[in-house]
Order: sequence, then C-alpha cells, then structure tokens
Amino acid sequence: MRTAAGRGGPHRPRGGAIVRVGATCIALLAASAGILAATGAGGKSGPAFAAADVVEIHSAHGASFVPALEGKRPLFILALGSDARPGQNIERERADSIHLIGVDVEHNRATVLGFPRDSWVPIPGHGTTKINTAMVLGGPNLMVKTVESITGIQVDFWLLTSFGGLTRMVNGIGGLSVNVPRAMHDRFSGANFSKGRHKFNGKAALAFARDRHDVPGGDLGRSANQGRLLLSALSKLNTVFQDDPGNLLKWISVGWRNVRTDLSLTTLLRLGLTATRVDPDKVTNLVVPATTGTAGSQSVVFISAKARSLYADLSADGFAS
Repeated sequence: MRTAAGRGGPHRPRGGAIVRVGATCIALLAASAGILAATGAGGKSGPAFAAADVVEIHSAHGASFVPALEGKRPLFILALGSDARPGQNIERERADSIHLIGVDVEHNRATVLGFPRDSWVPIPGHGTTKINTAMVLGGPNLMVKTVESITGIQVDFWLLTSFGGLTRMVNGIGGLSVNVPRAMHDRFSGANFSKGRHKFNGKAALAFARDRHDVPGGDLGRSANQGRLLLSALSKLNTVFQDDPGNLLKWISVGWRNVRTDLSLTTLLRLGLTATRVDPDKVTNLVVPATTGTAGSQSVVFISAKARSLYADLSADGFAS
C-alpha cells in the first residue's frame, strides 16, 4: 500500500472507497469531519451559530449547484471538521479535518480526497501558512476559496461540524461499523482499539478520527482514517436505505435536530438521495500526495506537485483512482 508520507504518492487506505456526501466531516469527522449529517439530513434555516455541537450545510456559491444535482456535471462538497470546544464559534476555530468529496452523479461513484490539516499552502489574502488556519482567518468561506485556489475545482456545498456535532450525529444513527486497519493506542485522542472491525459510538468515532500519534504518517494517516469514517457512514446509509427507503426519513429526522443550513428541504433531500445512489464499491478514499517537513519551527505537510494531475482527474468527472 502506498502512503503519501515520504513517497510523494497519493495515500490509498486499504479497503478504500467511498463516499459522496456522507461527510459530516463527519468530519470529524473530521470525522472528520464531519460528516455524517450530510448523508441526508434536513435542517433549519438560519445564520452561523456559535454552538459547537451543530452541523452546518451551506451552498458555496448560491444556486450554482443546480446543474450538478441534475447530473449535468460533477458535484463537489467540502467537508470540514472544526476543533471548536463548547462556547466557541464552530466557524472560526481551526479545521481539524478537511475532505473534498467529488461525486460522479452519472456513474454513481465518488472520491473522498483528504487534505492534512498541517498542509502548508497559500491562503488567499493571508500568505502561506497551515491550511487549517483558513477557518480562523475567514471561516468556511475562506476555506472554500483556499481549496478552490489549490485544486482549481469549484465547490458546490460546504459542510461543517465539531467534536460534539460528530459525536451526536454518530450516536443519533445508532453508531458506525469501522474496520480498524491496525491497533491504535493513543492516550491523547483516547483511541484504544485492536485491529479489526469495531462498532463505534460517537465517542469512539471521534477518538478514531483524531488519533495522529500512532498512525503511519501522523497527520496523513489521520486524514486517511477520517476518510474511512466517511466510507462507513455512506455504507450504512446505503444499507439502511436498501432495507427500507423510509429509513432515509429517520436519518433526516436526526439531522433536523442538529443541522443549521440555508438550503431548502428539497435540496437537502436531493443530496440525501444522491448519496443513496453512490455504490460504496465505487468510491476511492485518497489523501493528497505529500511529504512531511518543517517551515521554520513548525512541523508541516508539503503537498506534492504530483497532486496537480490528481486534481485534474477529479475535476473532470468527480472521480479519481
């Protein structure tokens, strides 16, 4: 298995595949992050909220997403996980997870592309620094601009949640089944899992998504694991939808209690239905090709020039292999 750290090639997690809208960044998931609410959750309209346990879903550029939802071009969603704690503004703390999700609506496939939070990149209007600071400097809108400037891909929607939001969403859908690729024992994140498949509640999912101390490549490995959570969310959505299409409404009811959005219920439903059509076996889970290093006294991640071909591949149809 190739890894991004040290080789400059895209990191392809084992079992790799999947997800399209399921990212509640999940986001962490980050979950990373965040991410799960997006797989089909409705919400209440309103401005940005300071509460750190909600999930936000918004259009990045007005109604420009319409052709994508109609299948006339690829759909792109930026899933963000904020490290905001209780009492902090979810939109103005550092991004703990960053995933660009491309969806090939025509062929029911997708790609989840992770950007390590310490990626050393140019942030429009603010010089070069760690990508996760874009949230602090200008909120999700600046993060969208940053990712767009790096990749040349226009984002249709952005999703944002926090540690509390991820925990509540995972618990709200009854947990997630995740294949842990290697043993994890990290006292900082609380991850303490043996290798193999685990049923995660919200707390366990968050610990899995945050661990970067005993995973290969540190921040790179964590981004890959956050992608695994997204895959798990999409797989569960597909399973419960196939068992009973009415289950989608149950997921929406979970989201309704936790989501803040400026999107119409019709648009949210279309996003959810789009997610159910994506084949989990046709989703790639990638991390940008990169190497670790330093910038001054800071430990950072340098995105490889090889990423340009990956961006071009993703931009063409929403899918990269």
